Amino acid sequence: MTMEDARAYLREMHQKRGYTLEMHRIMAAADLEWAKTYGDFIEATYIGQRLLDRKTKELLQIVVEAALRADVEQIQAHVRVALQEGATPQEILEALQAVIAPMGALAFRRGLQAWAAETGFRPIDI
Repeated sequence: MTMEDARAYLREMHQKRGYTLEMHRIMAAADLEWAKTYGDFIEATYIGQRLLDRKTKELLQIVVEAALRADVEQIQAHVRVALQEGATPQEILEALQAVIAPMGALAFRRGLQAWAAETGFRPIDI
């Protein structure tokens, strides 16, 4: 497979998912066949419409990734898609607040940073 095949796959992935991450770009260049197989799994479990709509799945992604202390940029990608799928900034914030106890304040902080960056919310200056 050529680099143009990998680029075409990444463009298609970005269109379907609403984002691409560095790991997607690395894997598309290093092992496009595996990346496509992984993409099929993601289609079946995350992007594809089943009982849960995409907005709900994005809210779940946001809180799980915050709980796992994912990179802020990765959480932001899911905040962005959640907003595109109809979630309001307050719904996203409430989802994060609902899981503070089990995920811990440090993880909540990462999710809150991603939420603020993606929604344009600015903290109070003192």
